[in-house]
Amino acid sequence: MLSTTVLRLQRSQISVQALTRLSSVALFLYASWADNDRLALVALLGTLLAIPYTLMEALVGRPLSAGVVPDDWRLESWARRVSALVALPVAAVAFLSVSVALPDSSITDRLCVVAPVLLQLPVEAMFWACARTRSPGSANLIPQLTALGTLVSGVLLLSADVRVDIAAVPAQLAVLAWVTLRSRVASVGTIRPGARQSLSVGSVYCVAALADLAYTIALPSVAGAAAGQTAVVVLRALDLVFGPFHVVLSASTREDIVAGRTARWRTVTRGLTLVAWLGVSVVVLASEQVRRLLAPDLAAVGAAAIAGYCLYKMLLAVSTWLSVRHMTWARPRRYLASAIGSRIIAFAGVAVALVWAADVSDLVLQLLLCEALVVVWFLGRMRQTPAESTSADARPPGHVGAHRATRATASSAPV
Repeated sequence: MLSTTVLRLQRSQISVQALTRLSSVALFLYASWADNDRLALVALLGTLLAIPYTLMEALVGRPLSAGVVPDDWRLESWARRVSALVALPVAAVAFLSVSVALPDSSITDRLCVVAPVLLQLPVEAMFWACARTRSPGSANLIPQLTALGTLVSGVLLLSADVRVDIAAVPAQLAVLAWVTLRSRVASVGTIRPGARQSLSVGSVYCVAALADLAYTIALPSVAGAAAGQTAVVVLRALDLVFGPFHVVLSASTREDIVAGRTARWRTVTRGLTLVAWLGVSVVVLASEQVRRLLAPDLAAVGAAAIAGYCLYKMLLAVSTWLSVRHMTWARPRRYLASAIGSRIIAFAGVAVALVWAADVSDLVLQLLLCEALVVVWFLGRMRQTPAESTSADARPPGHVGAHRATRATASSAPV
C-alpha cells in the first residue's frame, strides 16, 4: 500500500512542483545561513529560472499538448534543438539582468548565475519530450532528480566552503547525462526538423507566455508607483503565503498540458488546488499573528482587502485552467488572439490602477475585477471555438496529423 502511494505521488506533478519549490527555497536558505555575500545572486537566480521553465513549456510542452507537432518528428531530438536555439538570447538576458540588478558583481558571479539558467533549458525540454516518448513517471524523474541533486549539492558545497549559487549545476549535468545515455525508445519519428521548423510550432505559445511574463514583472512596479512601497510588501507577502496553492495549481496546469486533449475537468490535483486555496485563505484571514509574522504592513491591511485578494487567487486559478483548456483545443492563431486579449484586459487594469488606486484596497479591487473579466473573456472565446482545431491552417509545414497521444474526435471537444 505504501509503495503504491509513493509510486502514484512520484507520477504526479504535485511531487515535481513541490520538489522544485523546495530546492529553490533551500538554496536561498543555504545562502542566507552560510553564504550571505551571495544571497542576492541566489535570489536573482530564483527569479531568472522562470525563463527556462516558461520558454520550454511554451516552445515544447504546449505544441505537444495542442497536437500541432508532426507525427514523423523525432521528439527528443527536436526538444534538444529548441533548447539549443534559444540558449544564446536567454544567456544574454540573464547576464544583462545580473549586470543591471547587481552592478558590483564580478564577471565570475554573473556567469555562475547564467550557467544554471542555461542548463535548465535542456532539462525542461527533455521533460516535455519524455512525457510523450516515455512514461509519465520516467519523465517526472528528470525534474525530480534535478531538484534532489540540487539539495544534496548545496549541502556538500556548504561543507566544502564553496559558493552555493552553482549548487544546481552538478545535478543538471548529471541528469542530462543520464537522459542522454539511457537506452533510446523505439520511435516512429524519423525527421530531425531544422531550426526554423523547430521554433515555428511553438512560436505562438511563446508570444503568449512572454505577454504573461511581462505582466508578472510589471505588476509589482505598478503597485509601488500607485500605492507606495507598502503595496509591494503586502502583495509579495500574500504571494508567499499562497505558496502551497501555487505549487498545486502549477501541478494541475502541467498535468493538463501533458494530457493534452485527454485531460479531464475533474481531477484529484484540481481538487487539491481548491483545498489549498481554501486552507490558505482561512489561515490568512483568521490569524492576525500569521499576517504580522509575514510582514507588519500586512497586519495593518483590512480584512476586506485580504478577502478580495483571496478571491482574486481563486479567479486566477480558474482563468489559468480555462486558458490551458482553450490552448489545447483552439487553433494556434486563435489561442494567441485570446491570450493577448486577456493580457490587454490585465494591462488596462494596471493602467487604471496608476490613475485610480490610492492604497492596497484599491489595488486589490482592481486585480479582482480584471481577473473576473479575464475569466469571462476566456469563457466567451471557448464558446466560439470551432470543434475541430487540427485543420490544415493550424498545422506547421510538413504536419501529417496530430500527435498520436493527443488524438481526439471532434465530438469530444469542450464548449
